[in-house]
Amino acid sequence: MRVLLCGLLGLAVLTGCGGAPKAAENGAGATVDKVRERETVIATCMKQKGFAYTPSVSPPKKSDANPADYAAMKAYRSKNGFGVFSAVVYPEPPETQAPDPNQATIASLSGAKKEAYLKVMNECRVTALRQVNGLKVNSLADYQDQMSTEIENIDKVLDGDPKVLELAAPFAECLKSKGERVTSAKPLALSVRGAEMWGKQADQLGKAGKVTAEAARPYLVKEINSALVDLECGKDFYAAFIPLQKRITNEARVKYGFEER
Repeated sequence: MRVLLCGLLGLAVLTGCGGAPKAAENGAGATVDKVRERETVIATCMKQKGFAYTPSVSPPKKSDANPADYAAMKAYRSKNGFGVFSAVVYPEPPETQAPDPNQATIASLSGAKKEAYLKVMNECRVTALRQVNGLKVNSLADYQDQMSTEIENIDKVLDGDPKVLELAAPFAECLKSKGERVTSAKPLALSVRGAEMWGKQADQLGKAGKVTAEAARPYLVKEINSALVDLECGKDFYAAFIPLQKRITNEARVKYGFEER
């Protein structure tokens, strides 16, 4: 199972992965309303139990272009490869967003007071998830367990879709014929093969010390070549796999109370 609770389903406000949940745009007003309503329920619940809580909803996130567009993918890979060494060669400033106003409140507490605040806050969040999103959850642990199961189900759908499976086999064979390393011909494994392979290479290089842009540049050139081969071999595969992955992942995000991406 892929442990992607923070990244895949956006559990920032519930599991401590980051700030408040981001609201969606492009007609996803219902999602924004749900986030706002859930935050209001949490604040009311906290107030009733003697704690201060400020409803927090982040600004809408700009949606990405069609991630399966071949021209866009080729343009990206021609510069960034799989996105591994390019992060060193072309570093970007971290995304900034308004801090959750409740973090200051939590930081000001200590010992038993902090534990009591967090306990009540999590109880109120579970109440809001049940009341606003209609989820049958008893605790945050239960919530996370249900999402872990959801992620496993997503993986099964991606690896079992007939059309994607049909396209995965020639994709893997093409990669092998081009000298690319393929350890599994399963769709999900093929989709992350390049990023994982070059990520391991970056990890090995990093063990020797901090990786500079100058040191990373030769690796990026090789990574770009590998990424372009991967794209050409998997052009038809990605055209089917990415939309399917995006659709079922967004369905899960909406189900569990977070924005589409």
